[in-house]
Amino acid sequence: MALVLKDLMTIQRQLKAQSFFLIIILFIAAFMQQGPILFAFITFIAATQAITALTYDELCNWDKFANTLPITKSDIVLSKYLLGIALMLIGLTIALPFAFLISYIADKGETINFFLTFSLIVTAAFCLLALLLPIYIKFGSVKGRMVLIAACFVPGFLVGLLEDHIAQFLPKFLELQNLSFFAPIAGLVILWLSSLISTAIYEKKDF
Repeated sequence: MALVLKDLMTIQRQLKAQSFFLIIILFIAAFMQQGPILFAFITFIAATQAITALTYDELCNWDKFANTLPITKSDIVLSKYLLGIALMLIGLTIALPFAFLISYIADKGETINFFLTFSLIVTAAFCLLALLLPIYIKFGSVKGRMVLIAACFVPGFLVGLLEDHIAQFLPKFLELQNLSFFAPIAGLVILWLSSLISTAIYEKKDF
């Protein structure tokens, strides 16, 4: 928890700046009557801040100092995951009543689709964090950006290439939408597996 607190103190100025943009996004979401926009913005900000904490650590050679302390490398890695999860959950919890009210008014009282969207966005947030942290821990802030771009480009290229085949299976996926409420559990499992990978990567790094 001390490591998480250290990261929060490191990024506190950026969090204050992002809160200003959150107010702007709130007005945009209300104007467009699209509550989930708030969730998408918070997911992006939370993941960005977790990476920002890693970048600051890299710039000041924090890892060299941290590895002289009586803490394990797994604790150092785990603190980044806890930071990302905490920021996401706090942000999503704060935005939930506003997004719910906007969606409730826009959909005239129908809430089932809202909670379905919320569940999928939470899952996407976990998966995004699970993708970003191992890449940045392995390659650092500079090379990590390049690897991330490549990692996003390849799936996008494959989707465009296999668009006709994916369309054939889309109705079958839509039939499973009722199971989407359990998707965050799968997201947590993916995040846990990602933490194991990140820990293995970090333990092999030479500081």
